Amino acid sequence: MRKLRTALLLIVAASAMGVLAWRWWTERGLVTLAFANAPLSTVIESLERQGGVEIATNADPAMLVTIRVNRAPLSEAIDTLALRIDADAKLAYIAAPTSEQIRGALRAFSSGANPDDWMVFAAQLGGRLQVSNLSAVDPRRIEWRITQTADRNLHTLLDQGAQKTGALFAVPLGWNPWLSKLPSTGEVGEVTAKLIRTANGTAKELFLLTVHSRTENPRRQGERPPGRTLFSASPRTEAPNPEWAAERAQAAIAMLPPDEQDQARREFNEMWTFWESIRQLPEPERRAKSEEHFNRPDVEARIEEQAAARDSRRTPEQREQRYRNYIRRKEQIKGAPTKS
Repeated sequence: MRKLRTALLLIVAASAMGVLAWRWWTERGLVTLAFANAPLSTVIESLERQGGVEIATNADPAMLVTIRVNRAPLSEAIDTLALRIDADAKLAYIAAPTSEQIRGALRAFSSGANPDDWMVFAAQLGGRLQVSNLSAVDPRRIEWRITQTADRNLHTLLDQGAQKTGALFAVPLGWNPWLSKLPSTGEVGEVTAKLIRTANGTAKELFLLTVHSRTENPRRQGERPPGRTLFSASPRTEAPNPEWAAERAQAAIAMLPPDEQDQARREFNEMWTFWESIRQLPEPERRAKSEEHFNRPDVEARIEEQAAARDSRRTPEQREQRYRNYIRRKEQIKGAPTKS
């Protein structure tokens, strides 16, 4: 009898462990946040702990945040927090010859400083190529297929990486070594790590929550002073590559659940075909064609649906303020003098 009881206990214990293991596996990477008027620093600490990531922000760590997300993908939770503090969320790779340079840059970013000795690469073409249902895609999983180039300096390759993956890259302005070899295709973090090792440097992966504001008292509201933040994209010397932007969108679509990919791909193909059809037109004609396209009822409805889904993650006060700002802009446009 004792042996039978022991065997039954072992079976129950094994079953319980199996259930716990299954729940851990299925919920791995999911984030739950339940905070009411909590300091931003407390919310970020919980998000970092659950997601196994590092987050840096130039917002006031003492600003109060109310947020509730339940078992959400990490990227969705980060994006929701960014919406709550009116920030931009960006996967970033900060690299330099030494770790101390990286720490110094992040300290400057958090304090709102604007040093001019860093080069920043970020995608500047892509918002118009976005399709719905991509907010839950983990940007760290985006594939970077390096395009071979005769110009193998670090800045050129990081610019390519920004356009192909949507990640932000920042390195000291004067650090631009020529790389003897290029890595093969892989996830953006893996490829970046290999590039930086080849350059005899070190890199840090993190998410940036960047507040851009022009309020009179920015630090009190958790916002930074006007001007270019440390990790704002540096001015481009060349036009962005639309094929690389398309490659980025396709890589993100491939990470969606199978039943969502077809719709996302149709939306992307429609937008890509439209922008390709007007790319070479003179600016006035291109502007007119764009206005005509985005005034189509089906396009307007899709944009409204995407905006509504995003706005649903803002607070009621934020949604009300956004509506007031919208009305104010419309009134300003109506009252603007007609151009001759």
